[in-house]
Amino acid sequence: MEVAIFYIGAFTILFIIAKISSAFKKKKEYIEKLEKDYHNHLQFHKVTVEAIYEDSVLFPSLVNQAALIDKLEDDLLSDYFKYKKRPALKASETISIIKKELREKKKEVTLAINRVNLYESLAPWLVDYTDMKLSDLLKALKEEQKLKKSYNSETDPVSLFISKSEWSRLSTDQRNQLALDRYADPKRKKTLWQVGIDYERYVGYYYEQQGYIVKYHGALKAKEDLGIDLICTKDTKTLIVQCKRLSQIKEIPVRENIIAQIYGASKYYGMENDITNTEPVIITSYKLSNEAKKFAKHLKVEVIENFEIKDYPLIKCNISNRTSEKIYHLPLDQQYDSIIIGDNNGEFYASTIEEAVKKGFRRAFRWNGNSN
Repeated sequence: MEVAIFYIGAFTILFIIAKISSAFKKKKEYIEKLEKDYHNHLQFHKVTVEAIYEDSVLFPSLVNQAALIDKLEDDLLSDYFKYKKRPALKASETISIIKKELREKKKEVTLAINRVNLYESLAPWLVDYTDMKLSDLLKALKEEQKLKKSYNSETDPVSLFISKSEWSRLSTDQRNQLALDRYADPKRKKTLWQVGIDYERYVGYYYEQQGYIVKYHGALKAKEDLGIDLICTKDTKTLIVQCKRLSQIKEIPVRENIIAQIYGASKYYGMENDITNTEPVIITSYKLSNEAKKFAKHLKVEVIENFEIKDYPLIKCNISNRTSEKIYHLPLDQQYDSIIIGDNNGEFYASTIEEAVKKGFRRAFRWNGNSN
């Protein structure tokens, strides 16, 4: 009986050892296969994935496929650290997180670079108007997307320029002022679209100071602006204005096609709105080409050259036509460009929040936590 028990126990131990040995053998084989697969995939990635990224200039959707293949590579690397002879689980987890972030960045940058390359190949003259590095452009686009997202929610755009600690310790007026200062900081990276809007706003301010009522058509209509940035009216006179903020360093002038565009837009706007006295105007921070000057002279397009943007008060202090309430708007607020200054007595531009508040103006209810 004892002998039988001995043999059964010994057999059981041998069976367990065999199972363990088999498991280790399978694990070793799996690891060896994993390493072989990984090295094969590295070679595949080298000759294939990079080609896909390049081809995605014409087919942007290919970037998604390339990103999926990148993910396979990253998963293999992560698994290698997890199942190697001396597993490094923490390293595997860290690698997975880092690789995922890198994939997203690579995908984002690749799409941006490819789109820029495509546009520049189709329209080489676009290069002349590019004053911003691609990395700076991406940063500016992210900030612009944050602002647009805040307009579609209950988020105050001021919070995008203020840290949580600053938000908790500063008063409402102090927060608004600090956000305005940071928004207006000349060192802040902006998209080319935002740079253009800033210029239009300054030109609009220039005309408002001359007694014109200004509609910021370009900022409000975006791609559907028909080439009209500002509509300025005073008495029976209507100016149809296009603003061109160009680099003086690159010395690229306004071309004759722009003159033709604003001339045609002026005539079209007049006919559509039954206005007989529309005058086309071009304002630029640089100058016109010689041919463009001839166009402007014959078509009677008013031209203002070397019109540089300067510091000016940015806070719009508006008096409601409906309720007579005094409300101020910051340039980062959604309704800023739709606000008209000058059609009611007492409206003005303030340089600081304190100046606006002292004259009885408050910020819109929405951003004070109340409903409008």
